[in-house]
Amino acid sequence: MQGRKAADIMEDMGIGQRMQRLREEDGMTQEELGEKLGVSQGTVSQWESGKRAPGGEAVKAMAELFDTTADFILGIVDEEIKLVPYFRDLKEDEELLMQAYAQLTGRQKRIVEELVSSLADMNNHRG
Repeated sequence: MQGRKAADIMEDMGIGQRMQRLREEDGMTQEELGEKLGVSQGTVSQWESGKRAPGGEAVKAMAELFDTTADFILGIVDEEIKLVPYFRDLKEDEELLMQAYAQLTGRQKRIVEELVSSLADMNNHRG
């Protein structure tokens, strides 16, 4: 694997491998993860081995548990975005905006930041 970038390695990882990596980084056993998700250790094992795929609710719960995004777990994006606890309380539309923002280029992010800042200033001057 020498000479390969982390992004290349992540691209090769399936859902199960990503789940296993997140679980192990958190110091959790399959049994402990299963308890938190309300499934058996065997189910977690099947997910991680690729024999079965987790459902949407399980993926959402894991994303919240590991402070990351469902997009990362599902392999939609290769760059892991670690969420701070504040982001656990985002509404669905706010979460979608954050995920879209994460995909922008640096220049595009600066444009969005300027726009949001201008809108906030407009709101502050109304009151």
